[in-house]
Amino acid sequence: SGQVAAARQFIREALGSQPCTADAVLLASELATNAVLHTASGGGGGFGVAVHQVPALVRVEVTDGGSPAVPTAAGASGARLAPSGRGLLLVEQLAARWGYRGGPDSRVVWCELDRS
Repeated sequence: SGQVAAARQFIREALGSQPCTADAVLLASELATNAVLHTASGGGGGFGVAVHQVPALVRVEVTDGGSPAVPTAAGASGARLAPSGRGLLLVEQLAARWGYRGGPDSRVVWCELDRS
């Protein structure tokens, strides 16, 4: 999707050559893909990407068009067979923390990475 590619490019440009950039690009891609595939953002409405940098952390946020479903990573035992959720499993593994806020009309799914 063009939105996912734009999210990756935005993160690359925002973070440059920092050690965490490759992981941040990968995680932004996963969060953006989930937003496009599983929410009202599939049509483009409400989609956005932000990155916040503080001395120790980088926080990547993807805003989507909202969904009543709770973002859930597929469990390790079912990850290979689950039709979805593997991207959030990757987020769970690579990010220091991740979560979401919002609800059916607009939601932000975020993850934080150590900057080192």
